[in-house]
Amino acid sequence: MQTSRIAALCAAVVWLFVCVTAMAPALAQAPQPKAGPPPAAQEPAQGTSPAAAPPPQASEQTQPTTIELPADVLEPVTRLSSAIDEAEKAIQNLSEIEQDLRRLRNEAETILSDSTTTADDLRPQLASVKALIEKLGPPPGKDQPPEAPAIAAERARLTAMAAQLDGAIKSTELTWARARQLIERITVMRHSLFTKNLMERLHSPVLPQVWRDLSAQLPTVGRRASYQVSDWEHWATAKSEQLALVGLGALFAFVVLRWWTRRFIARHHAAREEPPSFFERGMSIAWSTPLGALPSVTALVILYAGLDVLDLLFPPWNLVGEGVFISALEILLMTSLIRAVMSPKEPHWRIVSLDDRAARTLTRILYGITIVYSLNGALAQIARAFLAPLTFTVVQSFFASVVFAGLLIWAALTPFTPMPRADAPPEDDTGDVVEARSTSRHTPLWLKLGLWVLALAIIASATLGYVALARFMTQQIVLTGMVVAVVWLLYLAIRAFTREPRSRKLPVTEVLEQRFGLDEPRRNQLARLTEAALTFALVICAIPVLMLQWGFSGADIRDGFKSLLFGMEIGSFKISLARILIGIVLFIALLFTTRLFQHWLKDKALKETRLDPGIIDSIDTVVGYACISISALIAISYAGFDVTNLAIVAGALSVGIGFGLQSITNNFVSGLILLIERPIRVGDRIVVGNEQGYVRRISVRATEVETFDKASLIIPNSELITGRVLNWTHRNKMGAANVKVGVAYTADPEKVAEILMRVANAHPGVLTTPGPWVGLDSFGDSALSFVLRVSLPDIDQAGTVQSELRMAILREFRAEGIEIPFNTVDVNMRDLDGVKRYVQRMLEERAAQKAAEHAATAAQTVDGTNGVGEPGKA
Repeated sequence: MQTSRIAALCAAVVWLFVCVTAMAPALAQAPQPKAGPPPAAQEPAQGTSPAAAPPPQASEQTQPTTIELPADVLEPVTRLSSAIDEAEKAIQNLSEIEQDLRRLRNEAETILSDSTTTADDLRPQLASVKALIEKLGPPPGKDQPPEAPAIAAERARLTAMAAQLDGAIKSTELTWARARQLIERITVMRHSLFTKNLMERLHSPVLPQVWRDLSAQLPTVGRRASYQVSDWEHWATAKSEQLALVGLGALFAFVVLRWWTRRFIARHHAAREEPPSFFERGMSIAWSTPLGALPSVTALVILYAGLDVLDLLFPPWNLVGEGVFISALEILLMTSLIRAVMSPKEPHWRIVSLDDRAARTLTRILYGITIVYSLNGALAQIARAFLAPLTFTVVQSFFASVVFAGLLIWAALTPFTPMPRADAPPEDDTGDVVEARSTSRHTPLWLKLGLWVLALAIIASATLGYVALARFMTQQIVLTGMVVAVVWLLYLAIRAFTREPRSRKLPVTEVLEQRFGLDEPRRNQLARLTEAALTFALVICAIPVLMLQWGFSGADIRDGFKSLLFGMEIGSFKISLARILIGIVLFIALLFTTRLFQHWLKDKALKETRLDPGIIDSIDTVVGYACISISALIAISYAGFDVTNLAIVAGALSVGIGFGLQSITNNFVSGLILLIERPIRVGDRIVVGNEQGYVRRISVRATEVETFDKASLIIPNSELITGRVLNWTHRNKMGAANVKVGVAYTADPEKVAEILMRVANAHPGVLTTPGPWVGLDSFGDSALSFVLRVSLPDIDQAGTVQSELRMAILREFRAEGIEIPFNTVDVNMRDLDGVKRYVQRMLEERAAQKAAEHAATAAQTVDGTNGVGEPGKA
């Protein structure tokens, strides 16, 4: 599992932070304003916008009313109706152009927003008109006298105005519905266009026809490029001095910054004496990546800006310069990032657990992926600038895809050997160097198998003519991998922030301990909630970026997440994930405030009142539960849940409480009784059954008792309320201890009582008021039993005092010659004749056995002598 995590993290850092920089070529490959249709072709489309549409007049004649609404009321309604009509007409005449679809989508969204605003403005006016009509009362019936003419005219006017306002609101709502349908149609068309372009099959680059077409078209492209190069050289020659100054300035800036950055980074890394932590390595990557790329980027910016100032980036060289600038910027930034993450020359600053060989190999692979990906985007931009044919783009994308797939195969064949531990011995007992444990090149299998599948899919798609699909796959591998890598590393950073390392404490831990006084359980509780909230926010932020890379438009993502985060209806409930997330954050903040308030209340406010520690603990517990309950109610209420529905939930739970939760409720109520009535307090010494110890904590469900063996005994509160409990320190710590001793019947009882009393009075831990008491307890089987009862100021010292008294009594008894007898036991045996017969039979059997063994031994001796003599006679 550790190897899988290491390999996953290693593959993830391939794309760390490249998501930000690698999006530039994807944006550059989209239709740009300079490469789009000419202005003449855009003017008719722009004329279809709502602002430029002439206000229609047919809509105003549809209501047969005698009262006309004001112009400021009718104008938004008629404008929206006209705009949606024009948009619906325009979509019928669209050519499949992404730019037009995007523009129409924006117009439809504007109509959608304006219609909602207009309807919201008209509804209060309609409500006020209806309120005036209600003030006039109901019209008179048939048998009633007619109302005054002025009242009747005002009623008719208000009724007509209400009808017109109601019609305008309905028309606006209809416009909203039509705009919504138009947005859905545009979304379907964009997805269809994206799929069609992606799955378009061209001639395979391996066929001879493609190469014949390329060889036939290359001379034309070459002449065009030669002319453009000659033209640029002509203008550059005229400004050669200024161009030389720009080059020298870029070179000087590069040399100076290169010397300074290398020295600064080396000095910072050399100042470390102990291995850096995860945060320190991450911070090093954060500042060393831009610092390492600063010299090259500065020189590149100076060159690009100098060419622009000298007016040498005229068409088509503006597209060439833009493509080359973006490609070079990507290469510089990503190689600096890869170098900082992999740290092939500084293993202790490496953020991934890989050995030096694997880190160097992966660094080369990542450099190659960066260069291939960036150069492919630059060549595509240059091809558009010089009007290269489609065949050139197909061949270029084919070679880029094959090289990219080869780099993936190289990464799949590279073993991800983890970095050896710092505590591993480099040599064995004989002095030989211990070889590192080898790692299979197929580990982890899920990652290596995925790389093989992606590489073969890219090669197959490019070979079969699906060049766009192959190019899309390469882009998604880089961009999606970047997002996943960044999310994974941020998640590791969240875990490093919220989970305390075993070897050292985080700065935030020290602050929470020293300044706020939060103990470890409370810190862990806040850490878990913080980790959950930050992880949820990280996932919510990562999903839109992934969707954007996989072809979803920004408008679709915005609408989806707007409904998901700020209002999603499930049945009759409306759920807002944003409010839920804010509610979680609010609960964490309130919980943190509660812990701070408890710490101040317990350690400062209540401590100064000199209250009993048990009372302070009870107040702290009750305040904690009350504040947590209030915090939960506030967070739940802000998250969008109706708090009044909790009464229904409580009613439903009461049924379950009546059947299956009786013990939990019993313990809860018993805990409240213990906290309020306080028959048992924290610090009391109690005896429950056969166990005894000190009360350490009282909660609403159970009580924790620490036994004399330092074990924690968890007792349900109901047992402490309904059962019998011996509390040695209920009112105070004073108590009595008994010492029992037995003496021989020959001893003088008065002398024994005198010795016991003298020993008790001589002990400094025994109270004189009430004084010690000695009594003859009982007549034992072999001794007279005496008991010595003494009073102690602290019952916790009972064991020590009893032991010291027993040793003193033993010394005095020995000095006075008083014997402490052993227990004597009389044994009466029955049926002795049977025992005698059994013993006699056992003795006879044992004697017979010994005789048989002796005879067998003698016979073996005789046989051995004869055997030796026979061969001698022969």
